[in-house]
Amino acid sequence: MTSRRTASRSALAPFVALAVVIGACGGAAGRLPTTDQRPNARLQELVAAARDEGELALSWSPGFLDTPEELRRETEAFNALYGLALRVRFTPGGPTSEAALRLLQEQQSGATASTDVLLGTETQIVALQKAAALAPEQWSSWASNVSSLKLVAPGGVAVQVQTRIPGITYNSRKLTGNDVPRSLADLLKPQYKGRVATTSDGAGFDRLGSPEVWGGQRTLDFVGRLRGQIGGVMSCGDEGRLLAGELDIFVLDCGSARVSQLKAEGTLIGWSVPADAALLRYLYMGVPKNAAHPSAARLWINFMLSRAAQDLMYQYGYADHHLLPGSRSFAEIDRSTKAGVKFYEVTVEGVQVEEASGAKPLAPQIQALLRDAAPRR
Repeated sequence: MTSRRTASRSALAPFVALAVVIGACGGAAGRLPTTDQRPNARLQELVAAARDEGELALSWSPGFLDTPEELRRETEAFNALYGLALRVRFTPGGPTSEAALRLLQEQQSGATASTDVLLGTETQIVALQKAAALAPEQWSSWASNVSSLKLVAPGGVAVQVQTRIPGITYNSRKLTGNDVPRSLADLLKPQYKGRVATTSDGAGFDRLGSPEVWGGQRTLDFVGRLRGQIGGVMSCGDEGRLLAGELDIFVLDCGSARVSQLKAEGTLIGWSVPADAALLRYLYMGVPKNAAHPSAARLWINFMLSRAAQDLMYQYGYADHHLLPGSRSFAEIDRSTKAGVKFYEVTVEGVQVEEASGAKPLAPQIQALLRDAAPRR
C-alpha cells in the first residue's frame, strides 16, 4: 500500500469463502441490498460517546483514503451524518504489515493504539484477530450502511470497505497488441526475460495457493519459473520505472485503481487482469481494542460504506466496494466477467479456512524463491 501522490460473511459457507465466481455480476441482483436509516439505541449511544471523545485519530499507509481534500470532505460528511463536530486527524503510517505489527506491540505494552481505525488486508485482519487485538462489534444491530453480513469478517472484528483487483501493469508504449500479457502464464515467455518486476515480498502470489485457485505446488512452481524472468523489484509508486523503459511489466501490481489514477494524470500506461489468476481482494477496517476513540471509530467505519464516502473514494482513488449499490468499480468487474474472466474472492474467511485445514503458509517459501532474484533499488 503506497502513495498515489508520489506516483498513488459470515453469510457465506466457510468452504467457499475464498473462491466465489462473480458470475452474478451481470445485473443488479449481484449487488447488496440497501437498508433503512432508522435510528436505534446503539447508534444513539455511539453518537453520544463519540461527541464526548471529541476527535478521531487515523493512521495508515500513505496513498489510501488520505488525500487532504478527500479527508476534508469525508470529515464534513461524517460530522453532518451524525450531527457531530469531531476533529479528524490523519498521520501517515508505514506499510500495512508494519501497521499491524505496531498495533500488536502497542497492545502488548499497554499503550494506546496509534490509530482508532485499522486499515488492512485479510492477512493482517486474521493475524490481529488471533491476537485478540480488534474489538468485535454487532454491526447489523445498528450500522445501516453495513448492508450485508458478507461485508463483515467473522466475529465482527472488521468490515470490508473497498475492493482491490491486483493485476499486471505494463508499458503501453512498448507492449501493444499480442505483446500485451493477458495472463500470469504469459509472463514466462522468453521475450519478457529480465523485463518483469515484482514486489520484494511477492505480495499476492501466496493467495494463488488456495486449492480453489492454483493450489500450493502449482503456485510455487510458477514463482520458481517467474524468478528467472525478473529484472527488478518495485513498489507501488515506482511505475515511472516502466515509463522510463527500465522495465516493462509489474506484477502483482497495486491494482486497477492505481493505473486509473495514473491515466487520469495523463500517464500512458496499460493494465490487464490476469485471466488465469483474477483475484478480488478487499481493504478492511477494524477498531483496535486499545483505541482512544472507539465510538467515533465505529461510526467512521459505518460512514465509509455510505454512498457519499464511497463516491469520494472513487473520485480520489478510483476504487470503491463493487457490491454496494451505485458502485463505479462494479462495471469493470462486470465487463471482465462477461468476457469470461473467473474472479476469486480473497477474504478473511478464506484465510481462516486455509489455516484451519493445516495448510502451510506459502508466503515464506515465495519470498525465499524471489529473494535476490534481481537487484533491489
